[in-house]
Amino acid sequence: MLHHFYSFVLSMALVTSLMAKDDFIIESQPALIEEAFCLSNQGILTKKLNGFIYLDVSNAFITSLAPLLEMPGELKSPPTAARSVGAHISVFHETENIAPQELGQAFSFQVKEVRSVVVHTRDGLKKLWMIAVDSPELESLRQSYGCPPKLQGHDFHITIGKQMPTAPEGWENIDSFASQNFSDSETIGLSTSGEFISVNDKSILATAAKVDAAAQLCLKGNGFVYLNVNNQFIDAITPRLPLKGKFTPVSTNPKSMGAHISVMYENELIGKGIWELSEAGQLFNFKVKELRYVDRKTAKGESRLWLLAVEAPALERLRLDYKLKPKLQGHDFHITLGTEEIVK
Repeated sequence: MLHHFYSFVLSMALVTSLMAKDDFIIESQPALIEEAFCLSNQGILTKKLNGFIYLDVSNAFITSLAPLLEMPGELKSPPTAARSVGAHISVFHETENIAPQELGQAFSFQVKEVRSVVVHTRDGLKKLWMIAVDSPELESLRQSYGCPPKLQGHDFHITIGKQMPTAPEGWENIDSFASQNFSDSETIGLSTSGEFISVNDKSILATAAKVDAAAQLCLKGNGFVYLNVNNQFIDAITPRLPLKGKFTPVSTNPKSMGAHISVMYENELIGKGIWELSEAGQLFNFKVKELRYVDRKTAKGESRLWLLAVEAPALERLRLDYKLKPKLQGHDFHITLGTEEIVK
């Protein structure tokens, strides 16, 4: 996870090009900004092997300021270990192909304000917290190499971390049913038609009915919410599928996510500002209703995705409680079994 975020921070200059200049929010964080004004306002111009040029500033901009940030959810900060870039101000992106003679020299900056911004990245939405700074010296440096004064038109800044949804402490050990299981509010239920094909196989449904149909709601570190269902839905059912081509089941080894029902994507939580998932750890009921497959065309050829469609009124109510549409991307809740290669 740290490596993933480390790579993301280094690409900030690239992903922020997707933002409008006024997309950020100036945040009131009096304790944090007061401490920021006390930190060193100089850094050393440094170059990475890939050509990325940045001002290496005190890691206290992360280690001292992050604990002072008042916000819901959890803040995941960039690593500050010796081999990490740590706290920094992006100066030249590697695509600008600049080799400044000033490497190793000190440059000054002035702390301006605390900001938050939601950015679109290849991995989805991210909400970042940062210290915006002014630096006429860095602007002059960029101009001296024929570049605009600011990197991609954005203010210089020091990223403190990214805000992520969180769950109640000790949620993994909760053993109680969610209130949504006992509500009588109406739900949509299963779709009767779509891009799927239903397969009538009573023996498979009978096998599925023997597996526990209540599971714990889990929150991954990246904000993905899912129901951690029994792996027997995969291990006991995949040998019974009417297959013709090579089949790759969803892995159920201990290091894999295994059998699960997707409930909320991280983009939904971050986009809607859902920072505290109070139901994490609670149990939700569901019922397997149909065996289905969906044919897909990919770069590697045609394939068939096998799944168990489930009826889960409690999950629909959960999503509605968070002001989301009752179904994830409009699809029925389901347990993915695996992928079959289509042989013609």
